[in-house]
Amino acid sequence: MAELLPAALRRDQRQDLRLPVRRDGTLEPGSLSRLPRPASRKKSLLSARPAPVCLVLPAGAILSRELTLPRAAAPHAVQTIGYDLDRLTPFRPEDVVWTVTPTGKAFPLRNGQVGFRLLVAPRRTFEAAMQELAEHAVIPTHLRCEGMEGVLPLGTPSKVRKIRPSLLVLLGLALIAAPFIRQEISRLRLDHALSALSTEKQQAEALRRDIAGFTQGPAAIRREEHRLGSSLLVLQTLTQALPEDTFLTELHLHERHVSLEGQSAQATQLIGILEHRAAFSNAAFSGPITRSEDRRQDLFTLHADAPG
Repeated sequence: MAELLPAALRRDQRQDLRLPVRRDGTLEPGSLSRLPRPASRKKSLLSARPAPVCLVLPAGAILSRELTLPRAAAPHAVQTIGYDLDRLTPFRPEDVVWTVTPTGKAFPLRNGQVGFRLLVAPRRTFEAAMQELAEHAVIPTHLRCEGMEGVLPLGTPSKVRKIRPSLLVLLGLALIAAPFIRQEISRLRLDHALSALSTEKQQAEALRRDIAGFTQGPAAIRREEHRLGSSLLVLQTLTQALPEDTFLTELHLHERHVSLEGQSAQATQLIGILEHRAAFSNAAFSGPITRSEDRRQDLFTLHADAPG
C-alpha cells in the first residue's frame, strides 16, 4: 500500500540533505548552493516537504561514551545522565548538544545494569555553520560525524515520557527534601574543609615549634654565657693577660670563679695583672708562694672572679 502513496508523502523517499562542516565550524565552500529554493507561498497537501538538513562534522568532533545505569533508572536515562553530564564530559551542559541511546547489548547487563551510548558535540564545532544557515532561514535537524555511526538530534536529547502520578509524588518529595539535602552537602563540605584546615594548622604549629627550637637554642646559650661566663672568653683573656714567663699547670672554672695553679718568674705581680689588665676581681693567692726546684720559678695557686 505504501507504493500507492505520492512520493511527497512517502517518508522513505525523504533523504536528509548533508552539508559538510570544516574544522573551524564553517560550512564547506559551495554547500549553500545545495540548499533547495524557497517554496512558493501556496502549499497543498501533496506538496513535497523539504528534506531535513544534516550537518556532517569532521572526524572526532562528536564524542562517544559507553555508560551503564541501574535498571531502575533506565526509563529515566535522559534525566539521570543530564543531571550528571558535567562530570561525564569535560564540557558544561549549555556548551554542548547531546543524546543518549541504548547500546543494543544484552538487556539488562549483569548486576542489574543497562548499557547506553552517550553522544556529545561541542557547540563551537558547528555554531558558525548554524549562523550561516540561519541567514538563509534554514534550521538543521541533526548532526552526523565522519566515520561514526549514529545521529545526534539538534534539540532535546529525546522525548520525555509522560510523568505518572507516582513520579509526581516522588518529585514533590524530592523538592521538599532538596533544601535539607543541600544543607547536608554544605555541612559535609564544611567538615571536609575544616578537617583539611586542621591538618594544615597542625603542620604549621609543628613547623613553628621547630623554628622556635632552632631560634631559642642559641638565645638560651647566650643567656647562660652571660650569667655564668664564657670559658672560651676566659681562656682568651688569660692568654693575653699573663706574662710570657708564666704557664699554668691547672685551671678550674666554675661559673665565674677561676682557680689557677702554675709557675711564674714574677708570681707576686699576677694579682695586679689580672685585676688591672684583664678586669678580674677578688684576685688572691690561695696559699704561699714557693720556689721551684731549680729556684728559677715561683709556684703559685690563686683564685679570682672572671669579668662579667
